[in-house]
Amino acid sequence: LIAPIHIDRSQHAPPTATAPRREKGGNRPTPCYLDWTGLLTALCCNTALDYRLIDSARTTSPMTRSKPSQLPSNRRRTEAHTHFSSIFLLAFLFNPQVALTKAETVTETAAEAGNCAEGSCPFAQGLEDLNISALSYILKTPLKDTRPMGAKFRNLMDTDLEMYWDDGSEQGVYNGFIGALSGSATLSYEGHSFIFYIKGTKERVTKITMQTGKAIYVIPPRDLEKVENTEFYQKTMAELEFFDQYQKENGKAWLSYFPRGKPILPMWPSDHLGQVISVKSESGKVVCDPSQPDLKGQNDPCVRSEADIDLRVIATEPRVFLIENLLSSYELEHILDLAKERVHRSSVGNGASAYKSNTRTSRTGWLKRTDSALLNRVFSRFSTVLNISDDKLAHNRVAENLQVVHYDVGQQYTPHHDFGDSGRPNQRFLTLFIYIHTAEEGGGTSFPKAYGGRGMQVHPKAGDALLWYNMLPDGNSDEMSLHAGMPVIKGEKWGCNLWVWDPEL
Repeated sequence: LIAPIHIDRSQHAPPTATAPRREKGGNRPTPCYLDWTGLLTALCCNTALDYRLIDSARTTSPMTRSKPSQLPSNRRRTEAHTHFSSIFLLAFLFNPQVALTKAETVTETAAEAGNCAEGSCPFAQGLEDLNISALSYILKTPLKDTRPMGAKFRNLMDTDLEMYWDDGSEQGVYNGFIGALSGSATLSYEGHSFIFYIKGTKERVTKITMQTGKAIYVIPPRDLEKVENTEFYQKTMAELEFFDQYQKENGKAWLSYFPRGKPILPMWPSDHLGQVISVKSESGKVVCDPSQPDLKGQNDPCVRSEADIDLRVIATEPRVFLIENLLSSYELEHILDLAKERVHRSSVGNGASAYKSNTRTSRTGWLKRTDSALLNRVFSRFSTVLNISDDKLAHNRVAENLQVVHYDVGQQYTPHHDFGDSGRPNQRFLTLFIYIHTAEEGGGTSFPKAYGGRGMQVHPKAGDALLWYNMLPDGNSDEMSLHAGMPVIKGEKWGCNLWVWDPEL
């Protein structure tokens, strides 16, 4: 009887999670029902219960929480985590009717369900409801004319091809190449056309025009018998059949690698605008020169032990989160010092297929998490924010090196997707973009397809970050994640990208 009872009805936390902080405003009132024999335990009950709102058993651990006022009522579940003293145990033994906890699922009533239809939803319905000065629409009304779209190309010829965007000139604008019996992907617009030439020649093969609702385009072989028994040809035929079925069932095109399953990595819930996920990182901020460069000094006033971080949903299609004050000014300066000697003209694409383009006029450089103890600590904080184990958040595991990008006046990165089609199931699962130095004017990040085509532009302050998912829960790439680095009008902009892949690289 002396030993306390510990009732824990929550699930086990993943190794990446850290202990949460309490909700702002203190504990919620407990739902304990006590008669006169339970009065003795009332104080104990009301101070020991710690409510955890678990939004999703798969994506939200007991160590992280969505704020109660911002979870949809039909998804709300309270789980009491109680620690009772021996005196409470005695009271319970005398009166079994005392309710130790009341874990229940709150269902939405018909009246609550009808609120949204009547225009009185309890949650934010648009950017104006979020009351965040860094957010605004791009357009007053949804875009109704030509829209950007993802497009896949399959080259069934046994010859390498060069691809040019038809801008009305004699040859067009170079847009990369496609190897023999292989595929490629790009961002385009309805009605735009691409011309394909035999690589290294001016021999024109075909011209393909983008069509509404169509995402895959095949360049037929010149000699069918020569390629029809190849693995790539057979896979392309199966891919076309799958694409057609997926489009019929889901009303959208399949843009991801085929075939691939659901993502392995966890995704934060984004059920409604304004929803907040609160996490606590054990890799606190470094705010001034530490006593030891390796950050191993004891009780160093420059090194914070923990960091409380909020992820706020600012768009649900695509899934975008605003994370304020993720990095300190000192950490931003450190990253900037490391990067300034490494930046050079940016390219479009990866590896051998990368090329310079007027669609991306910034400069970029790359940093490894092992470049400094401070940068390694920052990566550990990123792992908490992304709900991914720290040991996995490394180059050649699930993450790329940190890409630092610089924009001068007039420089930009026009609308694009971070996902692509590299011919393998590994895809860019999410993007974490941190603002190191913001421009005096311009230089925000835009999502043209958000909010039904009105688009969203974000102008956070230095130290803030944006997180968005490039993949849908079913494994498809999210076409809505189209985004752009907007032109800098005055000043300069520095930022950094962390790309996480699923599955591992």
